Amino acid sequence: MRSNFVTFKPITSFCLLILLLVPLASACKTNIGSSSSSSNNGPVDLTLWTSPAASEVGNPPANWFLTKDVHDKLNINLKVTLLPNGDDGDTKMNAAAAANALPDVFQVPSNNNIFLQWVKQGLIAPVDSLLPMMPGRTKDRYSDPQMKKIATIDGKQYVLQEKAGLIKRQGLFIRKDWLDKLGLKEPKTLDDFYNVAEAFTTKDPDGDGKNDTYGFGGTTGVASVGLGGSWQAFFGAYGLPGTWNFNTPGKINLSLRDPGYLKAVQFLHKMAASKLIDPTWPTMSTDDFRAAWKQQGKYGIMSEDFCAAICEANYKPFDTNFPNGVWEPLAPPQGPDGKSFLGSYTNVGLRIAVSKKAMDAGKGPAIAKFLEWTNTGEGYYETAFGQKGVHYKLDAQGNVTGEGVPVPFASHEAAPLNQLRFLVYKNTPSELKARYNSHKTKSGRIIDPIQIHDTIASFPWQDQTPAFVIQPASNQADINRYVDENLVQFITGQKPLNDGSWNSFIKGLDGLNVSDWEAQANKELKDQGLL
Repeated sequence: MRSNFVTFKPITSFCLLILLLVPLASACKTNIGSSSSSSNNGPVDLTLWTSPAASEVGNPPANWFLTKDVHDKLNINLKVTLLPNGDDGDTKMNAAAAANALPDVFQVPSNNNIFLQWVKQGLIAPVDSLLPMMPGRTKDRYSDPQMKKIATIDGKQYVLQEKAGLIKRQGLFIRKDWLDKLGLKEPKTLDDFYNVAEAFTTKDPDGDGKNDTYGFGGTTGVASVGLGGSWQAFFGAYGLPGTWNFNTPGKINLSLRDPGYLKAVQFLHKMAASKLIDPTWPTMSTDDFRAAWKQQGKYGIMSEDFCAAICEANYKPFDTNFPNGVWEPLAPPQGPDGKSFLGSYTNVGLRIAVSKKAMDAGKGPAIAKFLEWTNTGEGYYETAFGQKGVHYKLDAQGNVTGEGVPVPFASHEAAPLNQLRFLVYKNTPSELKARYNSHKTKSGRIIDPIQIHDTIASFPWQDQTPAFVIQPASNQADINRYVDENLVQFITGQKPLNDGSWNSFIKGLDGLNVSDWEAQANKELKDQGLL
């Protein structure tokens, strides 16, 4: 930006001279006004709102090296606001939109319907013009054809849309030490799963002489139709791992309408009736769930994020309490027809948008300059890891390592300093090795988190990326509540589970206009060429 102002200084003097001689002032004023969003050659003010990489560690310091370098090297005054996670963050963004005060550049909320409303209200700028200004980042992150479709509305691209990395994260884990103690093999089918879970519940696998273990543990999801990711493998045994059933070419509907969905619910009811599932599962928080397997050693099989389970800091409490315990990834159980899916996923990754006010103010080039700087070289390393020699260094192979530096980038102390790391991560092999380091357990085993992730990702999964464009129903919260409450009641035995009660449950969807939502979903997918 600074070079642009230098170029216009002589033009400005020329125009003042000509203004005294001939009536060309209007043309000169046009040239002057189009030079920049600033009235001088000072830095461009840029506001960035995004979710923090680690909400629990707080904001970067006032003298943050990143904003200083952005100012000194890019001529940009960057002001970062870290949004609260979940609904609180959406509320803050909504309030800004209502006041026509959206930030210049921001991470798109998880609720895509909110964002689409802002587009319709004219608050969001198309980003097509930014792509050639940041050729490296565009090539690396914004070239996937499917992602371009998802980012495009009425022929214009309104989102800088990345393809997701590490999307197959949540898997089933089994206590290998309990299997060995009881002389059992890993379960392959639903029947095997039931039998192993029963043994883990009734045969005192931890040897403490108490009836204090359960075959399976998981938590429920609250933002979707169904129980959430912990339970997808059971429905995947009937080919229905996600909210939407994509198994009929050219058409989708809700998975719960398929007869296989009822069979999966019947299996879970059988598990619950035999007390093979921790009975607190319908109301258990994530923190309580993790305390149950890390501190209390309750579960023989669980559903958990790979890093939450075995990354060094997360695994340490379990290793301290159960140094001989061994968690291993477990393939999803096969249903009666041989089907199996560990879960469903979408390829939709980080989403960045620009406010129309920022683009109208001429801040597009500054936004592109900042994003391009963070994509490679110094800007990438500084945003992702911190200061070289302080938070990271490069090993002999040129890979990032936190060994031998005063405050390693993965430490708790460094966490506030790289709160924007998810904006720049590339998920390259060398980066993943740095982020998910191998570690040694108290018993001397070496755990490689990326190897564990790759094992989980190698299991069958169902791609439901097209479902991302499906807009929520106007009464989505009511639909979610109706489905989730009934499923919990069926599984826990609060409501009888038979063909009659199930059919009444499905018929109850009509009163919530679910058929209209399904019809609209089919139209949306067809209109965008995704069905």
